[in-house]
Amino acid sequence: MTHPVSQSVDGLARHTRAVALVALILGSAGTAFAGQLEDADRAFQHADYATAFALWRPLAEHGNARAEVGLGRLYDSGFGVPKDHAQATVWFQKAANQGDAEGECIVGLGYVIGAGGQPQDVSRGVALMKKAVDHGNAGCANQIGELYRNGLFGVPKDHVEAVAWHRRGAEMGDAFAEGRLGTDYELGIGVRQDSTLAAYWHGKFVEHVRKEADRGDAVAQLILGESYQWGGSGLVTDKAAAMYWCKKAAQQKSRVADSAKQCVAQIERASFATESK
Repeated sequence: MTHPVSQSVDGLARHTRAVALVALILGSAGTAFAGQLEDADRAFQHADYATAFALWRPLAEHGNARAEVGLGRLYDSGFGVPKDHAQATVWFQKAANQGDAEGECIVGLGYVIGAGGQPQDVSRGVALMKKAVDHGNAGCANQIGELYRNGLFGVPKDHVEAVAWHRRGAEMGDAFAEGRLGTDYELGIGVRQDSTLAAYWHGKFVEHVRKEADRGDAVAQLILGESYQWGGSGLVTDKAAAMYWCKKAAQQKSRVADSAKQCVAQIERASFATESK
């Protein structure tokens, strides 16, 4: 007869091996899902929407929040699928229900605007957007700041509150919030005018965007090109630099390719007009 202690030890050992095996299986699945999500994100960035849909769909149907947001974006914009705002909202809501910060921000903004078949409910929407920021969505902090800065969709105009949200987004590392906070300090909107802090935050914005542009991100390349085209964010107008970055973005197959080509055309027309004078 086996000693009771030995039985307990054997049982614990079997349980430990079983837990380890399950962890290994789940870990492998998680790695596979991560790779599939990265492939889907890459396909989306390069405007290969059919591939993005094929990769996101099975993951979304199994409850992956990141994939749910991806599907929502496809339906919302009509990328690779018929445009369907109601269907987009369904997927965004699924992600938000899981506490996904991006899903929360999108659904929250939908309530603020009254978009995607959602009834307008400003207080509910702003509360959900703030929840998204608490869950780590820095870009959502900047969007809240814009709502307060401009008094949009029934959100009361409040420059001080806007700066507080721009600052929060900037300190969390969002490039657009960094740039907006720089402009707040530059113009003295909602905060005491301070050229030193304006230069600091504009510099952070440019550093952030240039890093992504150097890595080949078409959106960042276009943003940098347009910043040089029109000046601002601490950059002086530089048509050569603007043309360089807009062309880089235009040469890529991405969702901003058409906008980048328009940027190139605008610079070319402006250059021709200048030379003709």
